[in-house]
Amino acid sequence: MNVFTQPIPDLPKELDQLVHEIQTSVQAPRELIVTVLLGAIALSVQHYCRVELKPKLSRPVGLLLLAECESGERKSAVLKLLFKPFTEIQRRWSEEASAELATYEVEHALWREKVDALRDALRRAARKGASTDEIEKKLREILKVRPKRSSARRLIYADVTPEALLEGLHEFGNSAALVYDEFSQFCDGPMARQLGILNTLWSGEDVPVNRKTSPSFVVNPAGFTCLFLPQPSVLGRFLDKRGDDAHGNGFLARVLPCSPLSTQGHRFENGVQAADGNLQWFYDRCNKQLEKTDPRLLKFSPQAQANWISIANFYESSVQPGGPFHESKEFASKAAENIARIAAVLHAFLYDNSEEISPETLQYANDLFFYYGNQHLRSFARANPLSEDQRNAMDLCAWIYSILSGKRWNYVTKAYILQYGPNRLRNKAKLDLLLEYLAASFQITIWKQGKRTLICQNTPVQMLPAQWQ
Repeated sequence: MNVFTQPIPDLPKELDQLVHEIQTSVQAPRELIVTVLLGAIALSVQHYCRVELKPKLSRPVGLLLLAECESGERKSAVLKLLFKPFTEIQRRWSEEASAELATYEVEHALWREKVDALRDALRRAARKGASTDEIEKKLREILKVRPKRSSARRLIYADVTPEALLEGLHEFGNSAALVYDEFSQFCDGPMARQLGILNTLWSGEDVPVNRKTSPSFVVNPAGFTCLFLPQPSVLGRFLDKRGDDAHGNGFLARVLPCSPLSTQGHRFENGVQAADGNLQWFYDRCNKQLEKTDPRLLKFSPQAQANWISIANFYESSVQPGGPFHESKEFASKAAENIARIAAVLHAFLYDNSEEISPETLQYANDLFFYYGNQHLRSFARANPLSEDQRNAMDLCAWIYSILSGKRWNYVTKAYILQYGPNRLRNKAKLDLLLEYLAASFQITIWKQGKRTLICQNTPVQMLPAQWQ
């Protein structure tokens, strides 16, 4: 994607400092780092957190994330840094389970001896015609206390079959992440043919597994996150092979995608050792979250709840003819829930002593989703390609929003756009038409102040100054 691309918005201060630290050290695209980071913090909190969209309607907080990068963008380095807490604690759990195995085998052998002895006694008593009531009572009691083998909790799955994933979620913990930094394993493997399972796990719905040769079971997912890091050519192959299914069953409607601009050719060494204080803070926070077991239901504050309702209504209106998501209705239908999930993930990770998500945290989530939404239109709306005017309008809107967010301005002037905006749009006649289109589709508000034309962002939670209302 070598045309104008909006930058990914800011994160809360602590996470933004972490992203900057990693970016300085690894020199990978910021959008890649933020996307992997969101996957990591979702994995750290999803096992015990849910978010209440409105009274009596709560949802899990797992995310489906995708960052499309060419080989050499240091995806593996970013993934290794941010998923280090999970690989380390998973290794520790595995070692503890192995250490407990010897004890289990002894206890199981003793239990088996007692069961066999009681069964022998039961058979002897039955042959003699004696009462078996007492023996049966003892046998029932001992069968109830069969020793259980300790299973190591598993957090990360890769290159796995749907059957193995479901069995793992049933036996080794019902909260996990499916991570593919080699997307060809997913594209060419059996998981790509079972996208409906990923949809169901993301939604938090039970998955019944019926088997002929072993006991059936039901997976009750507490949280499920996917992180895909495909190369463009492999993603293109996936869309060619499975695109119709992925659109049709709603898989792509749940995915938050990005396609960062490359940093290759600009990664110059300066001999300075990068700091790692923020990274250590992140590791400590992840470990603290992973230790939590008490369920936590996060709710919006009254103002955040009102803002979230406005956001939901905004995305509902965006699918109308002429709206930005008219050709991606399924994605827009999941917008409000995805925004709530992002807000909950940010809040749960950063704040331990409050169950209320603030308007500020919701705004971070809303800005992030707006970024991913524009990326979705570029990457996945290929079955319904945008016209040149629609794409120009989308690029202009993204540029305006990024300027207002990055500079913390309330408005931008038309003169500023003509001077600094995307090159191909610096034409007064073309710009006037695009601004009218964006205003008509409720994406911006245009205001006259003397001879100046002011343009302000029209996302639901951004209010006009009082004198403009």
